[in-house]
Amino acid sequence: MSRQVITLSSNSSWYLFNFRRSTIKRLLKDDFKVICISPKDNFTDHLINLGCEWKEIKVSRKGLNPLQDLSLFFKIYITYLKLKPVAAFHFTVKNNIYGSFAAFLARVPAINNITGLGTAFLQRNFISRVVTLLYKLSQPLADTVFCQNSEDINMLESLDILSKDQIKLLPGSGVDLKRFNPSIKLQVDESKKKFRFLYAGRMLSDKGLNELFEAISSINNFQVRCELWLCGFIDHENVSAISEETLNNWNQSKWLFWLGQSSSIENIMSQVDCIVLPSYREGMPKSLLEAGAMAIPVVTTDVPGCNTIISHEVNGLICKPKDAVSLEAALNSMLEMTDVERQEMGNRGREIVKEKYDEEIVIQSSLEAVYKIIDI
Repeated sequence: MSRQVITLSSNSSWYLFNFRRSTIKRLLKDDFKVICISPKDNFTDHLINLGCEWKEIKVSRKGLNPLQDLSLFFKIYITYLKLKPVAAFHFTVKNNIYGSFAAFLARVPAINNITGLGTAFLQRNFISRVVTLLYKLSQPLADTVFCQNSEDINMLESLDILSKDQIKLLPGSGVDLKRFNPSIKLQVDESKKKFRFLYAGRMLSDKGLNELFEAISSINNFQVRCELWLCGFIDHENVSAISEETLNNWNQSKWLFWLGQSSSIENIMSQVDCIVLPSYREGMPKSLLEAGAMAIPVVTTDVPGCNTIISHEVNGLICKPKDAVSLEAALNSMLEMTDVERQEMGNRGREIVKEKYDEEIVIQSSLEAVYKIIDI
């Protein structure tokens, strides 16, 4: 008897491997045939090595091109007709939209994951109005729609895209508490190193990196008091991408280190004192969940997603978004804390993550959505 097929579709293999790896492993363990549908990138082979199959699609993330988007829809539709999956998971905006249309026409139940209302919703312009319309048309076609924070749920309801009873709230993509654990933090001679802030994520201006560079520059104006590590890749297709030229210019600073991309972010985190994410908006930021799991304090902004995880002066410090002065004040406050105060803040973060954001919650919710479909 052939195994039942489940597909996972995203705008990058990187996303599926880094954010849905554990879900894929569990589906494989439950003897489903898992097929990932995504563009080819440096993480495609990692997906295949997990034991799943992979089908290529091309997804343009720069705006809306009717011909490219129509081609994406037909590619997914034809793929679903051939594979006949019992359930199709969709992640990221275009896959949620065109995957829903394709799944509906192919009579495949869709499980959508709105992981954050991103760049298209940050500004009210022509593109955001088109995306809103496409969401209105596509999302009600899905069998299940997961969201990662209550603010996004409220926005989807206010825009008449979905009602609250059509959406299920998830704690992001969860975090692996065994992989991200305080026990792997490296012991270093504090007298021989500067305080280290780490930003882990894509190199985007929407993540607040321009404000972060400005704030750290001001802190280190007279003497180098801290280092800033940037770990992540340049997302060239994102309209908010920071150029390689800019990053190379920043890297000339004595206190800034751009590390590029890492598939072992826990090893990078084990060497730093604080995680910083001055984002303009998030779904449920993975780096903050991982920081909590590692018992590392956080500086972040008062925006949806970030303020869902971080409570001011509990497991981190919160500042205003798009405000380098407010960010600098929060970074300075973190610098001036004692080691004991920062450790207590980190420990509280670990307890919060253990209670609310264990990836087992996410995996179980995904499995329940699948088995509900199969049992119908």
